[in-house]
Amino acid sequence: MNVTEVVMDPTLIPFDDTYILYNPSDPISYVLVYFSLLPIGILIFYFSWFVSSRELEAVVIAGGQVVNELLNNVLKNIIKEPRPVVLSSEFQANSIRSEYGMPSAHSQFMGFFLIYWSLTLVLKWEGIGKIRKFFTVAIMSAVAAMVAFSRVYLGYHSLAQVSVGLALGGLLGSGYYLAVAIVRYMGLLRWLLGWRLCQRLWVKDSFNCCPFNLRDELNAWTLRCVSSKSRSKLSIKKAS
Repeated sequence: MNVTEVVMDPTLIPFDDTYILYNPSDPISYVLVYFSLLPIGILIFYFSWFVSSRELEAVVIAGGQVVNELLNNVLKNIIKEPRPVVLSSEFQANSIRSEYGMPSAHSQFMGFFLIYWSLTLVLKWEGIGKIRKFFTVAIMSAVAAMVAFSRVYLGYHSLAQVSVGLALGGLLGSGYYLAVAIVRYMGLLRWLLGWRLCQRLWVKDSFNCCPFNLRDELNAWTLRCVSSKSRSKLSIKKAS
């Protein structure tokens, strides 16, 4: 029998965003891995949201998260604070990501996500009671805290690194929210929607200008169904 020897190419490295070390015998460690992967799921949600609805807001928020991520990588390479000793000093040393730990990228991502969406929910969304808004913000806060905790528990960051990441992400999220509001007020996004490419892709900004809550969407769907049935009956009568 001929056995083919497989030699690993030394230039190959794992994709850092999905490469997470954990203790398989520790159930808490196993659960927290999924919280660490949550930022990737959020980015996939933004992409799916835009593809399915062509909402400009999805691109706006995703763009802010990407800028937030790039700034995090710059800060890490300026501060150059090492990760906890649990990890090898060679961790991410040969990848495009920084091997340093201050501030935590995951925590900064979630801080940005939490503040931007909290401001959107509180200031823009009408038809939702204060209690529901409070619980929604509380749930998002708990999820952000769990992502930050997962980075400490899994040994990727210290408590200080995730704390700074959350605070910095929240600061950038609020600043980005204000910047987007100014850009919208100046009419730049409406001008962007007038581009032929945006029109061909049917891009719209209804989430910001006239957002629907779930009840509004249900009512609109019901009216379309009634209107469709009425047109069908009228067509049958004309045909007969």
